[in-house]
Amino acid sequence: MLASSLLNSVTFKNISGNYPNMWNTLHSNRKQNNNRIIPYYQKFQKNHVLHLQFESDISDAITLKAYSGLTEIESFTNAYSTHYGTTDNRYYTNFIVLLDSIYFDIPVYFKATQGAITMTSEPILTKDLAAGIAKGIIKYIKYTNLDRIESDLDDRFIDWNALSNTGKYLDMFIEAVDVDPNDTDEIEILEGAQSKTIMSAGYYSGKVLKTGAIPDYLASKLGLVSSLDIFTVNDLQYIKTGEIEISPFGNSTSYQASIKMTQKNATGINVDNVGISQETPVVPPIVNTPMYIGATTAAIPTELQVKTMTSLTAVETNQTKNYSISDSRFCFAYPTIFGDLTSILDTNQFEIISGFNKTTLNFTIGADTISYNIYTLKRICTVSNFNTTFKF
Repeated sequence: MLASSLLNSVTFKNISGNYPNMWNTLHSNRKQNNNRIIPYYQKFQKNHVLHLQFESDISDAITLKAYSGLTEIESFTNAYSTHYGTTDNRYYTNFIVLLDSIYFDIPVYFKATQGAITMTSEPILTKDLAAGIAKGIIKYIKYTNLDRIESDLDDRFIDWNALSNTGKYLDMFIEAVDVDPNDTDEIEILEGAQSKTIMSAGYYSGKVLKTGAIPDYLASKLGLVSSLDIFTVNDLQYIKTGEIEISPFGNSTSYQASIKMTQKNATGINVDNVGISQETPVVPPIVNTPMYIGATTAAIPTELQVKTMTSLTAVETNQTKNYSISDSRFCFAYPTIFGDLTSILDTNQFEIISGFNKTTLNFTIGADTISYNIYTLKRICTVSNFNTTFKF
Protein backbone atom coordinates (compact mmCIF):
# COMPACT_ATOMS: atom_id res chain seq x y z
CA MET A 1 0.00 0.00 0.00
CA LEU A 2 1.30 3.42 -1.01
CA ALA A 3 -0.68 6.40 0.28
CA SER A 4 -0.53 10.18 0.24
CA SER A 5 -2.31 12.20 2.92
CA LEU A 6 -4.77 14.89 1.91
CA LEU A 7 -2.54 17.18 3.98
CA ASN A 8 0.33 16.72 1.50
CA SER A 9 1.34 20.00 -0.15
CA VAL A 10 0.37 18.48 -3.51
CA THR A 11 -2.55 16.07 -3.87
CA PHE A 12 -1.72 12.58 -5.17
CA LYS A 13 -4.29 10.05 -6.36
CA ASN A 14 -4.32 6.40 -7.36
CA ILE A 15 -6.10 6.73 -10.69
CA SER A 16 -6.37 2.99 -11.36
CA GLY A 17 -9.84 2.73 -9.77
CA ASN A 18 -12.77 1.36 -11.80
CA TYR A 19 -15.37 3.58 -10.16
CA PRO A 20 -14.51 7.27 -10.62
CA ASN A 21 -14.73 9.58 -7.64
CA MET A 22 -12.83 12.64 -6.38
CA TRP A 23 -10.08 10.51 -4.80
CA ASN A 24 -9.23 8.27 -7.75
CA THR A 25 -9.86 10.72 -10.60
CA LEU A 26 -7.80 13.76 -11.57
CA HIS A 27 -9.73 17.01 -11.60
CA SER A 28 -9.32 17.35 -15.37
CA ASN A 29 -11.43 14.18 -15.75
CA ARG A 30 -14.04 14.93 -13.06
CA LYS A 31 -17.16 14.44 -15.18
CA GLN A 32 -20.36 15.36 -13.32
CA ASN A 33 -23.47 15.45 -15.48
CA ASN A 34 -22.93 18.28 -18.01
CA ASN A 35 -21.01 20.52 -15.61
CA ARG A 36 -18.05 22.33 -17.09
CA ILE A 37 -14.54 21.30 -16.00
CA ILE A 38 -12.46 24.42 -15.33
CA PRO A 39 -8.74 23.61 -15.81
CA TYR A 40 -6.76 24.16 -12.59
CA TYR A 41 -3.05 24.15 -11.71
CA GLN A 42 -2.04 24.52 -8.07
CA LYS A 43 0.29 27.53 -7.96
CA PHE A 44 3.75 27.61 -6.38
CA GLN A 45 6.31 30.40 -6.21
CA LYS A 46 9.48 30.22 -8.28
CA ASN A 47 12.41 28.67 -6.36
CA HIS A 48 10.04 27.47 -3.63
CA VAL A 49 11.18 24.35 -1.76
CA LEU A 50 8.39 21.80 -2.03
CA HIS A 51 8.06 19.04 0.57
CA LEU A 52 6.15 15.83 -0.10
CA GLN A 53 5.54 12.87 2.21
CA PHE A 54 4.23 9.38 1.49
CA GLU A 55 3.07 6.57 3.77
CA SER A 56 3.41 2.86 3.10
CA ASP A 57 3.11 -0.47 4.88
CA ILE A 58 6.34 -1.73 3.30
CA SER A 59 9.88 -0.39 3.55
CA ASP A 60 10.75 -0.46 -0.17
CA ALA A 61 12.22 2.74 -1.60
CA ILE A 62 9.82 5.10 -3.38
CA THR A 63 10.63 6.73 -6.72
CA LEU A 64 9.28 10.21 -7.43
CA LYS A 65 9.36 11.62 -10.98
CA ALA A 66 8.31 15.00 -12.34
CA TYR A 67 6.80 15.27 -15.80
CA SER A 68 5.93 18.03 -18.23
CA GLY A 69 3.50 16.38 -20.62
CA LEU A 70 5.12 13.02 -21.38
CA THR A 71 8.66 14.32 -20.80
CA GLU A 72 10.40 13.41 -17.53
CA ILE A 73 12.19 16.46 -16.13
CA GLU A 74 13.49 15.21 -12.76
CA SER A 75 13.65 11.98 -10.77
CA PHE A 76 14.24 11.14 -7.10
CA THR A 77 14.54 7.85 -5.21
CA ASN A 78 14.27 7.91 -1.41
CA ALA A 79 14.20 5.31 1.33
CA TYR A 80 11.82 5.76 4.25
CA SER A 81 12.86 8.25 6.93
CA THR A 82 10.77 7.05 9.90
CA HIS A 83 8.56 4.11 10.74
CA TYR A 84 6.27 3.03 13.56
CA GLY A 85 5.10 -0.27 14.95
CA THR A 86 6.38 -3.82 15.17
CA THR A 87 3.36 -5.26 13.35
CA ASP A 88 1.27 -3.43 10.77
CA ASN A 89 4.21 -1.08 10.33
CA ARG A 90 3.86 2.36 8.79
CA TYR A 91 6.80 3.84 6.86
CA TYR A 92 7.07 7.54 5.99
CA THR A 93 9.20 8.75 3.08
CA ASN A 94 10.00 12.42 2.47
CA PHE A 95 11.00 14.20 -0.72
CA ILE A 96 12.38 17.71 -1.20
CA VAL A 97 11.86 19.33 -4.61
CA LEU A 98 13.41 22.69 -5.45
CA LEU A 99 11.07 24.36 -7.92
CA ASP A 100 13.89 25.97 -9.90
CA SER A 101 14.15 26.98 -13.54
CA ILE A 102 13.25 23.57 -15.01
CA TYR A 103 9.78 23.96 -13.44
CA PHE A 104 9.15 27.60 -14.38
CA ASP A 105 5.93 28.50 -16.23
CA ILE A 106 4.98 24.97 -17.36
CA PRO A 107 2.33 22.61 -15.97
CA VAL A 108 4.08 19.79 -14.09
CA TYR A 109 2.75 16.66 -12.46
CA PHE A 110 4.46 14.00 -10.32
CA LYS A 111 4.30 10.23 -10.16
CA ALA A 112 5.25 8.34 -6.99
CA THR A 113 5.93 4.64 -7.51
CA GLN A 114 6.54 1.81 -5.06
CA GLY A 115 6.50 -1.66 -6.58
CA ALA A 116 3.40 -2.07 -8.72
CA ILE A 117 1.58 0.92 -7.21
CA THR A 118 1.80 4.38 -8.78
CA MET A 119 0.18 7.55 -7.49
CA THR A 120 -0.26 10.53 -9.81
CA SER A 121 -0.44 14.14 -8.64
CA GLU A 122 -2.75 16.90 -9.65
CA PRO A 123 -0.75 19.35 -11.83
CA ILE A 124 1.12 22.33 -10.42
CA LEU A 125 2.32 25.53 -12.07
CA THR A 126 5.46 27.27 -10.84
CA LYS A 127 5.51 30.96 -11.67
CA ASP A 128 6.35 34.37 -10.21
CA LEU A 129 3.58 34.96 -7.66
CA ALA A 130 5.06 38.17 -6.21
CA ALA A 131 2.54 40.46 -7.94
CA GLY A 132 -0.43 38.32 -6.88
CA ILE A 133 0.82 38.16 -3.30
CA ALA A 134 1.34 41.95 -3.25
CA LYS A 135 -2.22 42.49 -4.53
CA GLY A 136 -3.61 40.14 -1.88
CA ILE A 137 -5.09 37.65 -4.34
CA ILE A 138 -2.57 34.88 -3.60
CA LYS A 139 -2.25 33.63 -0.01
CA TYR A 140 0.67 31.65 1.43
CA ILE A 141 -0.67 28.98 3.80
CA LYS A 142 1.51 27.07 6.25
CA TYR A 143 0.29 24.43 8.67
CA THR A 144 1.27 21.77 11.20
CA ASN A 145 -0.29 19.78 14.04
CA LEU A 146 1.81 20.89 17.00
CA ASP A 147 -0.27 19.09 19.63
CA ARG A 148 0.20 15.85 17.70
CA ILE A 149 3.97 16.42 17.60
CA GLU A 150 4.13 16.92 21.35
CA SER A 151 1.91 13.96 22.21
CA ASP A 152 3.25 10.50 22.97
CA LEU A 153 1.11 8.89 20.25
CA ASP A 154 2.45 7.61 16.95
CA ASP A 155 1.36 9.85 14.11
CA ARG A 156 -0.67 8.00 11.49
CA PHE A 157 -1.64 10.86 9.17
CA ILE A 158 1.40 13.06 8.51
CA ASP A 159 4.55 12.29 10.46
CA TRP A 160 5.33 15.90 11.35
CA ASN A 161 8.40 14.86 13.35
CA ALA A 162 9.97 13.54 10.14
CA LEU A 163 9.67 17.04 8.64
CA SER A 164 12.33 18.55 10.90
CA ASN A 165 13.99 20.32 7.96
CA THR A 166 10.85 22.40 7.37
CA GLY A 167 10.28 23.31 11.00
CA LYS A 168 7.74 20.42 11.03
CA TYR A 169 5.21 22.08 8.75
CA LEU A 170 3.85 21.82 5.19
CA ASP A 171 2.71 24.69 2.99
CA MET A 172 0.89 25.73 -0.15
CA PHE A 173 -0.36 28.77 -2.08
CA ILE A 174 -4.00 29.44 -2.95
CA GLU A 175 -6.01 32.04 -4.85
CA ALA A 176 -8.07 33.83 -2.18
CA VAL A 177 -9.00 37.25 -0.77
CA ASP A 178 -9.69 38.36 2.81
CA VAL A 179 -11.43 41.73 2.53
CA ASP A 180 -14.34 40.95 4.89
CA PRO A 181 -13.62 41.41 8.64
CA ASN A 182 -14.34 38.78 11.28
CA ASP A 183 -13.14 40.53 14.45
CA THR A 184 -14.10 39.39 17.95
CA ASP A 185 -14.18 41.48 21.13
CA GLU A 186 -13.98 39.83 24.56
CA ILE A 187 -14.12 41.45 28.04
CA GLU A 188 -13.83 39.81 31.46
CA ILE A 189 -15.58 41.87 34.15
CA LEU A 190 -15.42 41.57 37.94
CA GLU A 191 -18.80 42.66 39.27
CA GLY A 192 -18.90 44.08 42.79
CA ALA A 193 -21.87 45.24 44.89
CA GLN A 194 -21.58 48.84 43.73
CA SER A 195 -19.10 48.83 40.82
CA LYS A 196 -17.65 46.82 37.99
CA THR A 197 -13.96 46.36 37.16
CA ILE A 198 -12.53 45.23 33.85
CA MET A 199 -10.10 42.46 34.66
CA SER A 200 -9.05 41.77 31.08
CA ALA A 201 -10.09 42.74 27.59
CA GLY A 202 -8.97 41.21 24.34
CA TYR A 203 -9.64 42.28 20.78
CA TYR A 204 -8.95 39.64 18.16
CA SER A 205 -8.62 40.72 14.57
CA GLY A 206 -10.20 38.40 12.06
CA LYS A 207 -10.85 37.89 8.37
CA VAL A 208 -13.13 35.88 6.12
CA LEU A 209 -10.98 33.96 3.65
CA LYS A 210 -12.75 33.46 0.32
CA THR A 211 -11.17 31.41 -2.42
CA GLY A 212 -11.56 31.65 -6.14
CA ALA A 213 -12.73 28.69 -8.21
CA ILE A 214 -10.86 25.64 -6.88
CA PRO A 215 -11.29 21.87 -7.34
CA ASP A 216 -13.07 19.71 -4.75
CA TYR A 217 -9.81 18.15 -3.49
CA LEU A 218 -8.32 21.57 -2.72
CA ALA A 219 -11.48 22.74 -0.95
CA SER A 220 -11.31 19.60 1.23
CA LYS A 221 -7.60 20.19 1.90
CA LEU A 222 -8.26 23.79 2.94
CA GLY A 223 -10.99 22.68 5.33
CA LEU A 224 -8.65 20.12 6.88
CA VAL A 225 -5.51 22.26 7.23
CA SER A 226 -7.55 25.10 8.79
CA SER A 227 -8.57 22.64 11.52
CA LEU A 228 -5.00 21.91 12.59
CA ASP A 229 -3.35 23.36 15.68
CA ILE A 230 -1.12 25.73 13.69
CA PHE A 231 -2.71 27.34 10.63
CA THR A 232 -1.10 30.48 9.19
CA VAL A 233 -2.09 32.75 6.32
CA ASN A 234 0.75 35.03 5.18
CA ASP A 235 2.62 34.15 8.40
CA LEU A 236 -0.24 35.18 10.75
CA GLN A 237 -1.71 32.44 12.95
CA TYR A 238 -5.48 32.04 12.74
CA ILE A 239 -8.16 29.97 14.45
CA LYS A 240 -11.10 28.85 12.33
CA THR A 241 -14.44 29.95 13.80
CA GLY A 242 -17.24 27.65 12.71
CA GLU A 243 -16.85 25.29 9.80
CA ILE A 244 -15.69 25.87 6.24
CA GLU A 245 -18.47 26.76 3.82
CA ILE A 246 -18.17 25.21 0.36
CA SER A 247 -20.51 25.98 -2.52
CA PRO A 248 -20.53 25.07 -6.24
CA PHE A 249 -18.90 27.57 -8.56
CA GLY A 250 -21.46 28.17 -11.26
CA ASN A 251 -22.30 25.30 -13.57
CA SER A 252 -18.92 23.63 -13.11
CA THR A 253 -17.16 20.92 -11.14
CA SER A 254 -15.23 23.62 -9.22
CA TYR A 255 -16.10 25.14 -5.86
CA GLN A 256 -15.67 28.32 -3.84
CA ALA A 257 -14.71 27.98 -0.18
CA SER A 258 -15.16 30.47 2.66
CA ILE A 259 -13.53 30.32 6.12
CA LYS A 260 -14.18 32.65 9.05
CA MET A 261 -10.94 33.19 10.99
CA THR A 262 -9.68 35.16 13.96
CA GLN A 263 -6.04 35.69 14.86
CA LYS A 264 -4.74 33.28 17.46
CA ASN A 265 -3.38 36.05 19.67
CA ALA A 266 -5.11 39.25 20.77
CA THR A 267 -3.88 42.39 19.02
CA GLY A 268 -4.80 44.54 22.01
CA ILE A 269 -5.20 43.62 25.67
CA ASN A 270 -5.95 45.58 28.84
CA VAL A 271 -5.68 43.84 32.20
CA ASP A 272 -5.74 44.91 35.81
CA ASN A 273 -2.14 43.91 36.47
CA VAL A 274 0.55 42.95 33.95
CA GLY A 275 4.02 41.70 34.81
CA ILE A 276 6.73 42.27 32.24
CA SER A 277 10.02 40.39 32.23
CA GLN A 278 13.07 41.05 30.11
CA GLU A 279 15.14 38.25 28.67
CA THR A 280 18.87 38.18 29.18
CA PRO A 281 20.61 38.17 25.80
CA VAL A 282 22.81 35.21 24.91
CA VAL A 283 26.48 36.09 24.43
CA PRO A 284 29.24 34.08 22.78
CA PRO A 285 31.28 31.75 25.03
CA ILE A 286 34.44 33.87 24.68
CA VAL A 287 35.14 37.43 23.57
CA ASN A 288 35.56 37.96 19.80
CA THR A 289 34.24 34.53 18.89
CA PRO A 290 33.73 34.58 15.08
CA MET A 291 30.90 33.35 12.91
CA TYR A 292 31.16 32.69 9.18
CA ILE A 293 28.86 33.43 6.25
CA GLY A 294 29.35 32.79 2.55
CA ALA A 295 29.31 29.89 0.11
CA THR A 296 30.95 26.49 -0.23
CA THR A 297 30.90 23.66 -2.74
CA ALA A 298 30.87 20.95 -0.06
CA ALA A 299 27.55 19.51 1.17
CA ILE A 300 29.13 19.00 4.62
CA PRO A 301 31.99 21.50 4.80
CA THR A 302 35.05 21.04 6.99
CA GLU A 303 36.32 23.55 9.52
CA LEU A 304 38.98 24.67 7.03
CA GLN A 305 36.40 25.22 4.27
CA VAL A 306 34.11 27.19 6.57
CA LYS A 307 36.93 29.43 7.74
CA THR A 308 37.60 30.56 4.13
CA MET A 309 34.24 32.39 4.19
CA THR A 310 33.63 35.91 5.50
CA SER A 311 34.30 36.12 9.25
CA LEU A 312 32.16 38.31 11.54
CA THR A 313 31.99 38.76 15.29
CA ALA A 314 29.44 36.23 16.55
CA VAL A 315 26.20 37.87 17.66
CA GLU A 316 22.70 36.41 17.95
CA THR A 317 21.35 38.77 15.30
CA ASN A 318 19.68 37.90 12.01
CA GLN A 319 22.14 37.92 9.11
CA THR A 320 21.38 38.78 5.46
CA LYS A 321 23.75 37.79 2.67
CA ASN A 322 23.52 38.81 -1.00
CA TYR A 323 24.64 35.90 -3.15
CA SER A 324 25.98 35.92 -6.69
CA ILE A 325 27.52 32.47 -7.01
CA SER A 326 28.02 29.72 -9.56
CA ASP A 327 27.77 25.99 -8.77
CA SER A 328 28.04 26.52 -5.04
CA ARG A 329 25.96 26.37 -1.84
CA PHE A 330 24.82 29.00 0.68
CA CYS A 331 26.49 28.45 4.06
CA PHE A 332 26.27 30.00 7.55
CA ALA A 333 28.17 28.83 10.64
CA TYR A 334 27.88 30.19 14.20
CA PRO A 335 28.40 29.03 17.83
CA THR A 336 25.83 26.42 18.90
CA ILE A 337 25.19 28.37 22.12
CA PHE A 338 22.84 30.54 20.01
CA GLY A 339 20.62 27.50 19.34
CA ASP A 340 19.00 26.49 16.04
CA LEU A 341 17.91 28.92 13.36
CA THR A 342 14.17 29.49 13.33
CA SER A 343 13.96 30.52 9.69
CA ILE A 344 15.88 31.08 6.46
CA LEU A 345 14.19 33.41 3.97
CA ASP A 346 14.88 33.96 0.28
CA THR A 347 14.76 37.20 -1.74
CA ASN A 348 10.95 37.14 -1.73
CA GLN A 349 10.82 36.44 2.02
CA PHE A 350 9.66 32.86 1.50
CA GLU A 351 10.77 30.12 3.88
CA ILE A 352 13.61 27.92 2.52
CA ILE A 353 15.12 26.46 5.71
CA SER A 354 13.98 23.01 4.59
CA GLY A 355 16.46 23.24 1.72
CA PHE A 356 19.40 23.31 4.16
CA ASN A 357 21.33 20.62 5.99
CA LYS A 358 22.40 21.38 9.56
CA THR A 359 25.62 19.86 10.91
CA THR A 360 27.56 20.45 14.12
CA LEU A 361 31.34 20.59 14.26
CA ASN A 362 33.96 21.62 16.84
CA PHE A 363 36.22 24.50 15.70
CA THR A 364 39.55 25.52 17.17
CA ILE A 365 39.40 29.26 17.97
CA GLY A 366 42.71 30.33 19.46
CA ALA A 367 43.29 28.08 22.45
CA ASP A 368 39.60 27.20 22.77
CA THR A 369 37.39 24.51 21.23
CA ILE A 370 33.93 25.87 20.30
CA SER A 371 30.98 23.95 18.90
CA TYR A 372 29.47 25.40 15.71
CA ASN A 373 26.15 24.93 13.91
CA ILE A 374 26.65 24.86 10.12
CA TYR A 375 23.71 25.39 7.77
CA THR A 376 24.48 24.42 4.17
CA LEU A 377 22.21 24.45 1.11
CA LYS A 378 21.47 20.87 0.06
CA ARG A 379 21.78 21.49 -3.68
CA ILE A 380 24.41 23.19 -5.81
CA CYS A 381 22.96 26.36 -7.30
CA THR A 382 23.80 29.32 -9.53
CA VAL A 383 22.18 32.65 -8.58
CA SER A 384 22.72 36.36 -9.11
CA ASN A 385 21.77 39.10 -6.66
CA PHE A 386 19.89 36.64 -4.42
CA ASN A 387 19.30 37.76 -0.82
CA THR A 388 19.20 35.12 1.92
CA THR A 389 18.26 35.97 5.52
CA PHE A 390 19.33 33.65 8.35
CA LYS A 391 17.07 34.21 11.39
CA PHE A 392 17.58 33.17 15.02
